[in-house]
Amino acid sequence: MKWPSWLAPKSRRRPAAAEPSLTACPTCGREMELIEKTTMTGSDRRTCRCEHCGEEHIINFGPALWQILSDAREAEEKEEKQNG
Repeated sequence: MKWPSWLAPKSRRRPAAAEPSLTACPTCGREMELIEKTTMTGSDRRTCRCEHCGEEHIINFGPALWQILSDAREAEEKEEKQNG
């Protein structure tokens, strides 16, 4: 028996658009494995390797947490000196 088309449930919601992963390989789109993380330059840089392609990519995740906290502390100290 075939059900009438008006009886079939239809989802009115659209699925949320998936945000692109920062650790997805730019070549093939698969997830990469973390090899190394460095914050010595003041930015959070991570080296990842794609097992499928065999390529390594360096991803910059922005300023390192220690750099943000250091800058905030310096600004606070400067403000305290100005205000007395």
